[in-house]
Amino acid sequence: MPENLNPEQKKAVETTEGPVLVLSGAGTGKTSVLVARLVHILDNHLAMPWQILALTFTNKAANEMKNRIADRLDDAFAVRDLWCGTFHSICLRILRTNAARAGLKSDFIIFGEEDQKAVLKNVFAAMGADSKEYDAGDWVEKISRIKDQGRVENLDIGARTKKILDDYNAELRRQSALDFGDIILIVLELLESAPDILEKYQRQFRYIMVDEFQDTNNAQMQLLKILTRGQEHPNICCVGDDDQSIYSWRGAEIKNILEFDKTFPGAEIIRLETNYRSTGNILGAANSLIRHNNGRLGKDLRPANDKSVGEPVYVLTVPSNYDEAKLIANTILRYANGKYSDFAVLIRTGSLSRQFEEEFANARIPYRLVGTTKFYDRMEIRDVIAYLRLLVHHEDDVSFARVITRPRRGFGPSAIAKMRANGGFLFDGMQHANFGGKQGDTAKEFLSVFDFDWQSVSPADATKKVLDAAGYIKYWQESKDPDAEDRISNVRELITNVIANYNSIPEFLEHAALMTTDDNDVEIGDETQVVNIMTIHAAKGLEFDTVFLPAWEESLFPNDKTIKEGGMEEERRLAYVALTRARRRAIITNTMSRVIFGARQYYPASRFISEMDERYLDFGGRVQSYERKQPQYKPERPKIQSMVGKLVMHDELGRGVVIEENNDILTIAFNRAGIKKVSRNFIKIID
Repeated sequence: MPENLNPEQKKAVETTEGPVLVLSGAGTGKTSVLVARLVHILDNHLAMPWQILALTFTNKAANEMKNRIADRLDDAFAVRDLWCGTFHSICLRILRTNAARAGLKSDFIIFGEEDQKAVLKNVFAAMGADSKEYDAGDWVEKISRIKDQGRVENLDIGARTKKILDDYNAELRRQSALDFGDIILIVLELLESAPDILEKYQRQFRYIMVDEFQDTNNAQMQLLKILTRGQEHPNICCVGDDDQSIYSWRGAEIKNILEFDKTFPGAEIIRLETNYRSTGNILGAANSLIRHNNGRLGKDLRPANDKSVGEPVYVLTVPSNYDEAKLIANTILRYANGKYSDFAVLIRTGSLSRQFEEEFANARIPYRLVGTTKFYDRMEIRDVIAYLRLLVHHEDDVSFARVITRPRRGFGPSAIAKMRANGGFLFDGMQHANFGGKQGDTAKEFLSVFDFDWQSVSPADATKKVLDAAGYIKYWQESKDPDAEDRISNVRELITNVIANYNSIPEFLEHAALMTTDDNDVEIGDETQVVNIMTIHAAKGLEFDTVFLPAWEESLFPNDKTIKEGGMEEERRLAYVALTRARRRAIITNTMSRVIFGARQYYPASRFISEMDERYLDFGGRVQSYERKQPQYKPERPKIQSMVGKLVMHDELGRGVVIEENNDILTIAFNRAGIKKVSRNFIKIID
């Protein structure tokens, strides 16, 4: 048992028997607890490594857990035998072992989003549906949400949706393919229909642990229920934070964590409330905000160091979004001292980033916009994966249709129809379509790309052989695409630093399929000296010394659409997540006017500001010096003559009269704009 665990963490580690819910607040060391608990079980011989099932939501989290366990155990074999991975990777492992019993071919493949769209377009075409009315991307999302519900009897989805879903699933099976929703759904069907297989895994998994439990959807919860079915006191430990449940739009069900003790009667709930990240004022503001939510189990974060009060949470009002961006840029320039990675700008939606990008570029502040296209979602990477899938699975029509056009080879819709005429797969159809002339030569040349024993060479060499024979690299070398060089570099990166590390192409393809969905974590390194601009959703799990929280205004945050749809409590949880990313300093800004889509809008300050206890806030105070070793203090302000009753002018809001003053913030009754709070620096006295 590690000596540095606090009492509440130690209790979570040692409570191994029966159902346990660990409510782990932001910065309370949940990963350390999970690792220590797992090591405790192994050290005390409560289970063998293969009898432990540890479920995570990202590959990165699973790898981090395994690495930390390996450091503690100094036993690579034990770590290798753990069933530690994402819900999808664990279920995929079960399906590979029991493919025949699940009604699947042993070499089934996984279709990603682009592949799903291609299948749906074929389904719509076969229905004679109008492509303008039926958007494949929208239907991929809709089908995903349906499958995330798991096994649902009498699911009311409507006749049209049911037909599209049935035809889509039938086409997947024809191509020996699954989508991501199928991976968990088919495991559920397998366990329900095969009692012997269910009993095998129930006996095997003596301990089940789940990370980020608040993010589970219905299908994932059903998996946990069926694995623990019939056990009076199942040894299941779920770690999560109901106050950080912010992914309902991705299918997450907060009721799973709120109703844990109903699902698992007799469950012990352990609260981790000692925060090792933020100061007392930041935690005080966050606690006072989240208490306004009704749907929560309840806890209060406290700093590990009781004397760590720190600076207040600053709330600054500026005239416009231009001033907001300048204020943030100037603050960073003043205090960064080269350590730009200490700063982050967390925005509610990606559309708010443009002003900061422009201002940071003008100020020569290095920055990174998190949320650009992921590596495995890039067109050229998907192309390479499609070539390799077709190399291994000639029946993969989706991959065939993709690579036949990269580079273009002159096979349009009529040629594709000719290949389909025999009712088989496109690859076979091309072999028997009897194309004549130049098209026939091109067909033979294309087919020859895949005519070699790819298992006799290394995966990297096989990939190079396919791409060279297909003319793919040459295609980009001759392309006028401004990103062509970057695309070639990405392909080389994929071959050299990824594919070369795998023993076989199928093994790499399985990894690539999982990466397109599971590994959504942001990689932030201390050595990366850039300011990070990202959405609050992308920042979950991260921390920074100073966090700027712009656009805290009604209609923007909380988001107007969310307000109308009744999602206020999740918006408040999102604000809570944003605040608790800050280690030393949180700066909230709002504007009196903001240009959105070319029109100037006037929004009042976010209700979240007024919901925080003012004891932890500073309205209009100056941001203190950023030097870490300087004492915390508020600089003395010069005595300023009272402004109350003065007639003043603002460049945008016009004339007004000062009716109240609070240090640098003046409350002014404007002739046109009404009553506003304005910084003293932005008004002029009219004589």
